[in-house]
Amino acid sequence: MKLQLALDLVNTEEAKQLVKEVESYIDIVEIGTPVVINEGLRAVTAIKEAFPHLQVLADLKVMDAAGYEVMKASEAGADIVTILGVAEDMTDGYRCACCW
Repeated sequence: MKLQLALDLVNTEEAKQLVKEVESYIDIVEIGTPVVINEGLRAVTAIKEAFPHLQVLADLKVMDAAGYEVMKASEAGADIVTILGVAEDMTDGYRCACCW
């Protein structure tokens, strides 16, 4: 079993502080959709760089251009990316949240 910390209503610096407080208890840090909207994929990069031993989940809820969006999230450091179940098959080779 893995424990996931979901971060939705924080900025990148606040996210780092929260993760630091609980990092020994968690396995996955979810960078929620609101954080990605407000901070961009830089938030994913910042968390992965600060906590490389933790898995980072980018909660993008990808629907369109799935292959491209997952690729960009992966390049930013995401280990896991959420994809809507009806997204195109172009996500082959990438691991979505439903697969872990």
